[in-house]
Amino acid sequence: MRPPTFSLSLTQPFHRLEHEAGRVFTPGHLMGRMPVTMSGAAPVKAPSHLWPGKIKDASMTARSFRTLDGIRGVAAICIVAHHMPQCFGSWLLSAQMAVDLFFVLSGFVLAHVYEPRFRAGMTPLHFLRLRIVRLYPLYLLGTTLGILQAVLMAQYYQGPDIWNWPRILPSLPFAAVMLPAPFDRYLFPFNAVMWSIFFELAANLIWVVFWRRLERTGFLVAVVIGSGALLVVDTFLFKTTAVGMGWNTFLPGFPRVVYSFMLGVLLHRFHGAVTLRRVPPGLLLAAIPVMALLPLGAYGQLFCALVVLPLLVLLGAKSETSGMTRLFCEKTGAASYAVYALHLPALAFFSGLLLIFGLQIEDSPLLGPIFIVLVVVGCVLLADRIETPMRQLLSRLIPEPAPSAVAVDRKGS
Repeated sequence: MRPPTFSLSLTQPFHRLEHEAGRVFTPGHLMGRMPVTMSGAAPVKAPSHLWPGKIKDASMTARSFRTLDGIRGVAAICIVAHHMPQCFGSWLLSAQMAVDLFFVLSGFVLAHVYEPRFRAGMTPLHFLRLRIVRLYPLYLLGTTLGILQAVLMAQYYQGPDIWNWPRILPSLPFAAVMLPAPFDRYLFPFNAVMWSIFFELAANLIWVVFWRRLERTGFLVAVVIGSGALLVVDTFLFKTTAVGMGWNTFLPGFPRVVYSFMLGVLLHRFHGAVTLRRVPPGLLLAAIPVMALLPLGAYGQLFCALVVLPLLVLLGAKSETSGMTRLFCEKTGAASYAVYALHLPALAFFSGLLLIFGLQIEDSPLLGPIFIVLVVVGCVLLADRIETPMRQLLSRLIPEPAPSAVAVDRKGS
């Protein structure tokens, strides 16, 4: 029986982002600026000709889970601070746990939004088209800024030869189509954090192709347990859960994302049947920087991935917001994907601008917080004024799959 439905600058190049155990964090925020709306009501079936379109499902508009938006937004801000060690030091030792949090949130939210659509006949091609339209515009903008920075450094930077044309040119075709660059140590050298978007899309593909099997809760639990076991093995081998951003940890990135994403799907399936005491949203939001500040080590990170993060998502799903807290959650959640996708190239150009005035970002303790505020506010404005028109344009450019396209497999094959 199915349960109820309910830092980088012109003087600090990209190679500084190389993976170090417990040190470097690159997130994947995968849900972007989508307001999270959920309900315990059973989904209403809709004919397949509605896809891609609006499902007539009261459960998708009954109430919003703004605390999850706020969790996502605060995690994105922690990411920015983590990538600015010249301003904030090495305090955020465990900030890489936010990437796992993003994957869990992604599975939770996408299960809410799309599982009713899959049951109504939405095809894998329709789903993947919507995901590309959602993720690609900011990916393209962040990557373009990263390419511009690389070209400027190759042409004018007088320091170490970090960027040069033999490194730039072979990576361009792969960057254009969101594929890892096979000739570089990083999967996405122009904007290193985009590795998690690649793994997010990989998890999305696995989910939609095998959804009819994963719809069976027993099979989904087996996938979560199996991928979780592989995550445990990888943690013992690599002494960290922060894997996947470079070719040296590419394969372990798959258990990491599959476990977290499928766990989010499983949590969504059962969250309506779980009774938990409601926690004030402010405490849940504060838990994220506290977790990032703790020197967890490899096994502490693993404990967080297996226990703390799922509990945080469940508590966030049951938490209510109001007033200024609600506004904060709405705005930071809406901007979180843009903050993630653009903060590294923005930091590079901000640092370059300071150099024009003879300053460096570490010269004043105020410059780091000022940059974070500028990025968040700028991304809040960008979300509606630039990102939405870009997605609308891309939606017109990518043709809709033919109505005869094979629907999500109904036989579980």
